[in-house]
Amino acid sequence: MIRHYVILLIILAFSGHLYAERESTPDVESLSKKKTTKEKSSGMSDGKGVLEPVEQTTDSGSPNQKAIVKEFSEEGKEETWAVDSVERKVNIYPTNYGEAGIFRVRSAESLPDGALTFGIGGEFYSVTNPYGAGSTNTIAESLFFGYSPTKDLTVSVMRRNSSTTYGQPSQLISSLGDFNFSGMYSIPLSQSLAVAPIVNFLIASNFNNLAPATTTLSVGAGGALTYSMYQMINLPAYIHFNLLYHMPQIRNSASTNNPAEGFYNFSRYNTVTMALGAELKLGDIMPFLEFIDTVHTDSSLSFGRSPSKISVGARLTPLENKSLAVLLGADIATSRGIVAGVPYSPSYQILGQVSYTVGVTQTERKHYYTTHDVNVVDRKFIIKKTILFKVGKAELENSSKELLDQIADVIKTNKIKKLLIVGHTDSSHSEDYNLRLSTDRAAAVKSYLVSRGIPEETLMSQGYGKRKPKASNLTEEGRSINRRVEFFIID
Repeated sequence: MIRHYVILLIILAFSGHLYAERESTPDVESLSKKKTTKEKSSGMSDGKGVLEPVEQTTDSGSPNQKAIVKEFSEEGKEETWAVDSVERKVNIYPTNYGEAGIFRVRSAESLPDGALTFGIGGEFYSVTNPYGAGSTNTIAESLFFGYSPTKDLTVSVMRRNSSTTYGQPSQLISSLGDFNFSGMYSIPLSQSLAVAPIVNFLIASNFNNLAPATTTLSVGAGGALTYSMYQMINLPAYIHFNLLYHMPQIRNSASTNNPAEGFYNFSRYNTVTMALGAELKLGDIMPFLEFIDTVHTDSSLSFGRSPSKISVGARLTPLENKSLAVLLGADIATSRGIVAGVPYSPSYQILGQVSYTVGVTQTERKHYYTTHDVNVVDRKFIIKKTILFKVGKAELENSSKELLDQIADVIKTNKIKKLLIVGHTDSSHSEDYNLRLSTDRAAAVKSYLVSRGIPEETLMSQGYGKRKPKASNLTEEGRSINRRVEFFIID
């Protein structure tokens, strides 16, 4: 076990160096860079180049919404920065399986595109021996790796080792080299909701002279659902639900309890696991809550009597780049039962995990300075209030200047080098009128921020008109939502 920790520390040191190199040239989903060779056309200038909407198409060739771009010429060539305004969860960390989630409950979101995550998780309990005299002490450690080759797919592998001493005289039970291979594909349904199918492939080994030595292969499948509460309560809170089926993991039809088998983390029955988890980001701390209920079908522990537990704890992110995470928590059993072929469930258990994520190319993990009304999520300013203008004009209302002062403070404190300001309108007027009004309003915001000490070369402004609504323009509420100004960090 010590060897595993030494190997992990070496990998951490090496990957930290690689991550530091990547930080100098960030590449995130909301900031994709592409080269073009066409001649520069008309658009809004930031003093160094041209801003204009560029038509995009979907894979099928049908028109899609126009992207916000930054373009500038260099010896007859143009460079384009496309900015996607879709909000995405920024604090994505691994479960003990290596996929995104909490500790055991998986998220329906994938790890960031191109990211590699790895770490070690541990579980420990010490209780009275449930099978006789003496005490029982169990420690289990899981080494896990997860990788996202694309923005929606995550593949992972976990190796679990466990050791249990129990009884009088003390006996040792070991489970070494149990591998769980899994994969999941994230399907975002909206800005707040995502689902993902999950497939597991388990190789379980048992294990020493207290139990027959054998290896069992089994397969499981299910799905995950994740809902972001940000749109509803304006807080970075997330709810995850998992439903997973798994084949029997140990082949044994004996009717009597075998202590060695009971202390393995595997069932001889088909299992259906339902899991619910919630997490909330509070600065560098992410408290979480999990509830897990596993039904061992065809056993005497039917639904309602099946083993279940609640896990509580928090994940800490002590470094500025947020790639290192430390999780601490505890399990509390809410339903237990000792039945042959069902893993023993202790009344309590201590949890821990250390993980590190490198090669982040899709999700910005830097911890930005924020204010009461201005947050930064995925390189986009998330503003609780609306920047207000006089009706039909590009003149700021005095009530919005305090909000813009907060935005200026966020820009200065975070030393943002390049910020794109984008204006939007509803559909009440013509295309030309709305495009001109949104452009002028974005420019008015830029001018105010310059007056508050932001260098003019830091700011770019772009009008989008009515081309990218966030809500229906058929209602006054929807039109009010669509009249907005957005801010994107370019550098």
